[in-house]
Amino acid sequence: MNIVLYAGDRKYYSVLEPLANELSKTNFNYFFYFTKSTQLLFPSVHEHKNMFDYNGQTSTDEEYISETLGVILPFKPDVLLVARERWQPEQSIINEFKHKWNCKIGCIEVSSHLSNNIENRLEMLSRYNFPQNQIDYFFEHSEWAKQRRIDCLDESFRDKIIVVGNTRSFKSNNIESLKEKYKIDSNKQQILFWGVINTTRKIAFEALEILRNKTKDTHQIFYKCYPGEPFNERFQKEFNPFPIEGVEVIYDENDIYGMAEICDTHIAAASSVFNFAFVNNKKIINLDSVCQASDKMNDIDVYIQETNNGVEDSARFWMNVWKLNNIEDFKKLVDLKRIDIFKKTNTEYINCVRENTIDFDWDCNFLNTPKKDYSTLIKYFDEYNFNENASKKIINFLLNGYNN
Repeated sequence: MNIVLYAGDRKYYSVLEPLANELSKTNFNYFFYFTKSTQLLFPSVHEHKNMFDYNGQTSTDEEYISETLGVILPFKPDVLLVARERWQPEQSIINEFKHKWNCKIGCIEVSSHLSNNIENRLEMLSRYNFPQNQIDYFFEHSEWAKQRRIDCLDESFRDKIIVVGNTRSFKSNNIESLKEKYKIDSNKQQILFWGVINTTRKIAFEALEILRNKTKDTHQIFYKCYPGEPFNERFQKEFNPFPIEGVEVIYDENDIYGMAEICDTHIAAASSVFNFAFVNNKKIINLDSVCQASDKMNDIDVYIQETNNGVEDSARFWMNVWKLNNIEDFKKLVDLKRIDIFKKTNTEYINCVRENTIDFDWDCNFLNTPKKDYSTLIKYFDEYNFNENASKKIINFLLNGYNN
């Protein structure tokens, strides 16, 4: 079997690189085309910034040219694996590989789908559309996440979602260089604050500013900006310089793996970024205790009022995406009866988060609260407790699962 993997930035590389490593131990031929750039790069445009890893024999009977990747493949591909499907260049790559070589297409999920909201519903609907509807399988982290995606779509997706756990590598081998780069002070504690770009972003910044004021002499705070956040026209003015003095921004996606290990405390909304704390056994502070994103992002009025606090909390934005004529059409697309289901499952998940992590509070008492045991919570994120066998499960499925 001949397998091509493609990763257009550092985040997607971290998802696919463990899979490529596992493939190197098998008899499969694979070609891994990737970049480690923080910003997404188009392969045919930024060819000089891409790298490849290859294992197998090169076909000599024919040239297999991928126009979307801008390379000559060493073989006729049977399988294409990506970790991103809703945007270019992956859409064109998916379409080319399906039509030119009739490949099986697999999408490795980057983030666990843990809670649902209106935005999730509108994003997930794209999986019905061309060319995303050509994807044969989605490799998911947990049964909980699988069901949440089905709740956004319908039962027809159940057999396309294969639960394997999380393939992503969260570890770093450059801790000492990062300590020097970020001037880590051994006399202080380090806090990692994960940014958000949804409708609760202003509240998150208020929390960050209060935290900085209370910890100037005792802690170093590092802000991990959301991918693309510093380059978004809505947020660019808040970077260079960052508006909260004394907070260091982590711009380079390559640095987050080591900084997640260096920082003692992680503060984040209840999302897949918790994974970095899980694997490094760090204290987790739940930012949703003050942001309450789940409630706000299931309020249809938030979208209609066009507050523009976040990137996609806008009816106008989605009406343009889906070519809708009016608000009533927007409401029909959302399918408002789903929101009750979303709220019910979100409540179960958030309750478990609050039981297993520490709530953010405006007095910052959480700083002196001992780390909680979050073993019960991990099941929502990874069905197999980060046992590092997800890549093996995917390979086994590629070998045996198509006819099951």
